[in-house]
Amino acid sequence: MKSILQNGRTTRTLAGWLGLLLVWNAAAQPATYTYDPAGNPLMILASNTAPVLVSAPEAALMESNSVATFSAVASGPGLSYQWFSNGMAIIGATGDSLIVANLPLIGTNLGNFSVIVSNAYGAVTSAPAALWTDSKGNGIPDWWEMKYFGNLNQPALGDYDGDGVDNLDEYLEGTDPTNPRSFDPRLTILTAHGTVTVSPDLPYYTMGQVVTLTAVPDPGEEFVDWGGAVTGTKPAIALFMNTNESVTATFGFPLGVALNNTNLVWSTTGDELWFGQAEFSEDGVSAAQSGPIVSFYNTNANTFVGDQTSLLTTFYIAQPQQLSFWWDVSSQPPDGVTFAINGVVVAALSGQFVPWQQIQTNLPAGVFTLTWTYSKGPGNIPNGIPYADAAWVGDVSLASAVALPTAPALDIQLTENGVLISWPVPTSTFRLEQTQVLAPASWAAVTNAVNLVDGFNQVLIAPNESPQFYRLAYP
Repeated sequence: MKSILQNGRTTRTLAGWLGLLLVWNAAAQPATYTYDPAGNPLMILASNTAPVLVSAPEAALMESNSVATFSAVASGPGLSYQWFSNGMAIIGATGDSLIVANLPLIGTNLGNFSVIVSNAYGAVTSAPAALWTDSKGNGIPDWWEMKYFGNLNQPALGDYDGDGVDNLDEYLEGTDPTNPRSFDPRLTILTAHGTVTVSPDLPYYTMGQVVTLTAVPDPGEEFVDWGGAVTGTKPAIALFMNTNESVTATFGFPLGVALNNTNLVWSTTGDELWFGQAEFSEDGVSAAQSGPIVSFYNTNANTFVGDQTSLLTTFYIAQPQQLSFWWDVSSQPPDGVTFAINGVVVAALSGQFVPWQQIQTNLPAGVFTLTWTYSKGPGNIPNGIPYADAAWVGDVSLASAVALPTAPALDIQLTENGVLISWPVPTSTFRLEQTQVLAPASWAAVTNAVNLVDGFNQVLIAPNESPQFYRLAYP
């Protein structure tokens, strides 16, 4: 220790005082040492607290001719350990882990093991952790198998009660493997060209737990709809986990792009929706594919019921022209796809491996609705042949078709001068028609003048004692 003389007084340097401080604290309580980046020793004073058990030993299994390990994690200064078997101290077992080896597999319990962690300020004792026999080495203790099955013959990955959860998981989760209503439900997500975020995202759930699913399409794709345990077209949806559930999220790109015809307005209906995809097509670019429909059991009718899904477009052509498209299918007959014009089926396709086929037909001038419908019957006949259970349509060609606009709503009012009928502009392509009866209707054009007033087309019609029905027709 150095000192210097200042004004007749001896003053110790800072290093000298620090050395005295370290010695004083080191004598007062235990300390641990660390080092600074330069390698100089530093002392960190430890608090004088009793041990805290951070992680207690857990139950373990022992197979024939194997070992089992128990471990404990504790915090505090100057720790020491002592392990016990059935309350009796094990000589020499003074580490933070205990290895038990080669015990004879007699009975269903090989003992209970605990540890006391102590220091100068106190001690803490862990709860006993059981060591159980697992004579089959399948991860399930023998006593549990005997309790529920009465034998050791059930495989760990078997599902004794058929609830969709294997025996090993039922043991790990604390459920009854012999009760099909006692299990933690699982969630399976099937998707392509996008992802589904699950909140909370757990390996299994409690009965009745609410899970939020959010569909996130890949770049260039769009979300189509949900299938399986949930249905709908909103990207975020809630699901109640009351059993094991499977959910399909369908993504694709716009139907007009997939069908190589963006002039028309495309829609899709049914149990599942059609979507655009690039994996299977006639031109090697893209095609529309029917949604993943399946047979389901109708509890009210006590029978299996089939699904169907349709692709539609409605348009107007001013002069006759040719319609052409390509289509394909993979189905088990009589399942298959049909093509209809204005509700009348004009072509059908079915089979396992069907080559792409082109349909060409001439259409006269007028308004048309085209419908492609894939239908699946109430069940499959087992024959070992795989089917995609899907239909595809691509490259729809119709040169001068005009998408049919949505007709505006008519407003009809009785005035002093007659019946005033109005509808918003711009709708000059629509014409006003009338009929006295609806079944059968005999629509005729209204020849009265159409006046433009404050953004509305208006037609004034003289009062008529007989009832009249009105509509807007296109074109």
